[in-house]
Amino acid sequence: MKLVMAEVFNSWQGEGGSVPGSAFGRRQIFVRFAGCDLNCAWCDSKEYIDASRVSRWRYEVEPFTGKFEYRPNPAELDDVVDAILRLDTGDVHSVSYTGGEPTLQIRALKVLMEKMKSLGLDNFLETHGGLPELIREVAHLTDYASVDIKDETAKATGDWRALVLREVESIRILKEAGARVYAKLVVTSETKIENVRWYAELLKGLAPLVIQPREPIEIRQEKLVELYREASLVMGRKNVGLSFQVHKYLNVL
Repeated sequence: MKLVMAEVFNSWQGEGGSVPGSAFGRRQIFVRFAGCDLNCAWCDSKEYIDASRVSRWRYEVEPFTGKFEYRPNPAELDDVVDAILRLDTGDVHSVSYTGGEPTLQIRALKVLMEKMKSLGLDNFLETHGGLPELIREVAHLTDYASVDIKDETAKATGDWRALVLREVESIRILKEAGARVYAKLVVTSETKIENVRWYAELLKGLAPLVIQPREPIEIRQEKLVELYREASLVMGRKNVGLSFQVHKYLNVL
C-alpha cells in the first residue's frame, strides 16, 4: 500500500494545553501526511497542501538531531512503519497523525493505525474534522484526538458554518467510539465573540475547547480574555483552556 507523505519525526507535542484528551508536553512520533482539502489563511504547512507537488518525504534519522533522510513519493507503507519504529525511544506517549489532512488517505491511515495498535502504541489523530464520514472509519482506532473548529477568520472554505457543523459531528463520532477528544480553535484579533459563543454552545457537554492565538500572536490580551470568558460561561469553568504552539519556542519541529 502506498501513501503520499511529508515527514516522520520525534518531538514534543506543543499544542493542546491542559484540557482532557490533550497530549501537551508529551513525546510523540509525528506522521505528517501530504494533502489538504482546505486552505486556511494561517496554515503553517502550506507546502504540503497540494499533495501532487510533494515529490519526496523525509524521516528523522535520530530524534532532535535535525538529520533527515529522503525518499520519493508515494511512500511504501512498510517504509513509513519502519521510520516510526526507528524513532520509538521508549518514552513516546503516542503516534500523532497530522498533515495536511490525514483522513484524505483513509485506507492507508486505517492500516497504519491498526499496525501501531497491534504494536502497543496509542494513536493520536490531529484533524480538521471536516470529513465525518471518513472519521467514522478510524474512530475505533483513535485513542486521542484534536479536532479543529475553523473560525470564520481562517477562510478555510466558502461555507464556514457548514464546516463547523461537520467538525462538531466528527467530535461526536470520536467521543462515541471512546476517544479522548478535544476541540481546538485558532483565534485572531478579528474573531467575533458571537462566533465563539456559537462554537461553545455546540461543544457544551460534548468536548472541552482550547483557544489558541494565531502565531505570531497579534491578538490583544483583553480580547483573548474576553473570548475565553465567553466560552467558559457557556461550557463551564473547567472545560476551556489556552493552547500555544510551544514547540516553536523550544525551536523544535
